[in-house]
Amino acid sequence: MPSGAGLTGIAAMRAKLKRLEQRFPDYVMAALYQETEVEVKEVKRRTPVDTGTLRGTVHQVGPRREGRKIITFIAAGGPSAPYAIYVHEDLDAIHPVGQAKYIESVIFESRPYLAARVARRIELNRAIS
Repeated sequence: MPSGAGLTGIAAMRAKLKRLEQRFPDYVMAALYQETEVEVKEVKRRTPVDTGTLRGTVHQVGPRREGRKIITFIAAGGPSAPYAIYVHEDLDAIHPVGQAKYIESVIFESRPYLAARVARRIELNRAIS
């Protein structure tokens, strides 16, 4: 019974798999970039605001490859807001706008769903490329 799928030859299939292997890290990097941007928006929403300087420093770093790993992360602070770590870690501070653990809380909440979201982005990115 035919399955509706055809194979034109082993060489063609190998070539197709080789192209996928070569492009796959790029698909993953694009998907991680897109998903991290979503997370950055939520981190900014949760970042405590006094003057707005700290919120303005929230940004994505990466993605970048380190061997077989692809890494991206969200950072805040720097020279214009060197107090970022204190604001992030001080659970006793009262913030009229935002909250402590403004980066960590977003990542922990997304963790159960992130792999599926990245996989879906990879599928979408492959479909349009």
